[in-house]
Amino acid sequence: MSAKDMFFPEGKDFSRTEERAYAREELVYNVTEDILVALEDLNVSKKELARRLGKSRSYITQVLSGARNMTLGSLSDICFALEIKPKVTIPVEPVLDSLESAGKSLWATEEIESRTGELIRKSENVIDCRDSNVWENQAA
Repeated sequence: MSAKDMFFPEGKDFSRTEERAYAREELVYNVTEDILVALEDLNVSKKELARRLGKSRSYITQVLSGARNMTLGSLSDICFALEIKPKVTIPVEPVLDSLESAGKSLWATEEIESRTGELIRKSENVIDCRDSNVWENQAA
């Protein structure tokens, strides 16, 4: 169950920005929880992990709480210190299957142009510079 499921009614529509934020938080939560479970299973404290990494305990606490950004490099370092091998999987089949079942090609130019326009309209952080008036407004 995700945070969205716990706090919002089923079927609520979220903006693309909100969906992205929830996806990010869910990934951070899952990775940090997996590390915490590994620490518990291996009977390794955060203090011991910090010692093995040559980092402060506060750094470990920040990384495992999601307060500090965990890079793939730091994830690798943590796993190496715990003598476990991380495995990252990025499944693309569901996206491809849903496009193909709808009769759409992932690489079809008109599909990409349509999706680009849709993303530009939905985004609060993107300026559609295809319109010359936008260029004039941005220059002013």
